[in-house]
This record gives sequence, structure tokens and C-alpha cells, in this order.
Amino acid sequence: MVVAMDITFLGTSSAQPSSTRNHQAMALRVNGDIWLFDCGEATQHQFQKSALKMGRITKIFITHMHGDHCFGLAPLLCSMTDNLNPDNASPSDAESPIEIYGPARLRHWLRTTLSSTYSHLGRCYRVHELLGVDEVEEDASLERHPQELPGINHRLDPVATVSLGNKYTLTAASIQHSIPSLGFIIQEPPVPGNLDTRTIMPHLDRNAAALHAQGIKQPKSLLGRLQRTGQPIELPDGTWLHPPAHKPGRQVVILGDTCDPSSLVPYCTSPHLLVHEATNALTSLDEPDLTVEKVEERARQHGHSTPQMAGAFAHRIAAKTLILTHFSARYKGDRSDEATKVMEEIRQLALQPFGKDKDLYCARDLWTFDIKHR
Repeated sequence: MVVAMDITFLGTSSAQPSSTRNHQAMALRVNGDIWLFDCGEATQHQFQKSALKMGRITKIFITHMHGDHCFGLAPLLCSMTDNLNPDNASPSDAESPIEIYGPARLRHWLRTTLSSTYSHLGRCYRVHELLGVDEVEEDASLERHPQELPGINHRLDPVATVSLGNKYTLTAASIQHSIPSLGFIIQEPPVPGNLDTRTIMPHLDRNAAALHAQGIKQPKSLLGRLQRTGQPIELPDGTWLHPPAHKPGRQVVILGDTCDPSSLVPYCTSPHLLVHEATNALTSLDEPDLTVEKVEERARQHGHSTPQMAGAFAHRIAAKTLILTHFSARYKGDRSDEATKVMEEIRQLALQPFGKDKDLYCARDLWTFDIKHR
């Protein structure tokens, strides 16, 4: 069965928020559940402005420990569990804990934040850290928060692959930034292919009378059974109808801040969606003497990317769709003529190396993109 999958950009700003862009946060919705990627300050407010429900969050992924990507995590956990009875939540109650994945220090930072503010959650959580080869594991003897369950550490050697349930997997790798930063690949399991009705229908028509005698008044109903169950069906005349071969599931690549995510290339298989930062760009807002080379040099010095760098990486991994995000606060995110003009300039900068006009977007806050099979 093919499930619905979409992504909502709750925040698209870099470093500082603006009146039109909040701090970074992306909600990937998979069959109704929400997997949140990054949680900048005021992410809980962005949920309240959207059609998404905080209570649907089952997993949270933090790309790196800069504040614009994680400062909203503790408040979000408090808000999304405050409608539950905190007396019913304890470390021994492992039913549907909130699973949190991220870099080293995330567990200690979140524990300290919640404990120092005397925050009592209505639901348990656990933090799984994705550690570089040389990063030291936390002392397991340290006292946990009352609603914290023990997490699992995974070594990035060079990647770590984690099961997300229902045969979905997450592959994480270190990508280049000014501090340790992660890139994530979400892989959907194989899904049923499309039925070849032109081949199947003649067999059903030929067996229509015999099927009717068996109580199957609508032979076409067997098409749905074939697709739904994936099991072959024998017709009255001995013909076997076989389900379509499975096709690869959707692959979604979501990057933290980076100037070089090349470590992920061997694990990308023409992803359906790549979300890539584009913090610095040369636009009409800049001084005339500024050059593309200077902009890229500045971006790399701070571990960031330009639209051209994002487009080139999208082309390199043969991404079907590229969405740019993490824009400087100087680029407005509303629908004004000025904002639309500048964001189109940024989109055009990424278009030349990417080469897919209809599959390239600049994200804005509260915008949702449907991730379809193609």
C-alpha cells in the first residue's frame, strides 16, 4: 500500500528569525505520523499556525547543535505533552516514547534544560546520539530526567543506519560545517508497482461468467485484491494473475547546515526529494562590486552553501526535486513583489547547475510539498 508523504516547512531562516521567516524546522509526514527535522526556537508556535498537530510527532531529528536548529526542542516537548496526565508518565512506561535522534551532546543538553526548568512531561522520551568515530560516549551513570528512557548510541563509520519501523530506515552521515553536522537519508521500503490492466483485463473478461458463478459479480474487484494483497490469483480457467513487481520506495534527503555533503553521495539513489540549505546568494540586494566567487568564499568560511552549490549537489545525486531553505534573514519570505523577485533570483542561481526548472523550489514558512512516487 502506498502511503501519503509530504513535508511542511515550519521555519526557513538561518541564524536569526525575521518577521516572515522562523527558525529551522521541517515536518515530514508519513502516513499521518510526523517526523520533525530540526526544532528552532518557536517551532511550537509554527505548529499552531499550521494544520499539523503536535501530538502526531513520533520522532524528532536534530541535525546539529546550533541554537537555530534546536532551541525550540524542550518547549515543544512540554507543549506536545501538556494535555496528558504527568503522573502517568514514568521511565518504566515505555509505551510510545518520543524518539529523538541527533549529534553528541544533545542528550545532556536536553536533560539539563528540562531538569533545570523543573519541566515534567506527560510522555516519555529517549535520545539516540549519532557519534563520530572519535566522539566520546556520555557517562551512562549520569542521572536521567524523570521522563527520560535510556537511548542508544550509533557510530558514524562512515554512516549509521537506523530502523524507523514499518521497514523505513534512516541513514545518517557527518557532513561538513563549522561544527559537527548531520545529513539524513530517509528510505521508504519497496512498494507495489502498477498493474498492467491492458494485459489482465482480457483474462478477467474471458472468465467473467465463471467468476460470477463463484459469487464475484464484479471481476474488476480482483484488481484491487491483487494490488492490495500482493498475492497471485488463479482464475477459473487456470490462468494465474500475478501482482506487479515492487518498485523502490521514495528516498528523501534532508541536510543540516553544510558546505559539503559529499559523504552522503554513495548512499543516494536518485532521491525523490533533496532539502538543501542556501544561506548565501548574490542577488540584486547586494553591492555591485560583490562577486559570485566572494559570496561562495564567504559561505564556505562559515560552513554554508550558495544556491549554485546546492544545485550542483542535487545534480550530482540525480535528485528528482530540490527544495532550498535556510535563507539569510535579509531575504523576505512573504508573497510581496520584492520577496518574490529576490527568491526567484535565488532559484535561478540553483537552476543552472540543477537543470530541472519545474522541480526546483524555494521554501517559505508553512508551505507544504507533496512527495509523490515518480
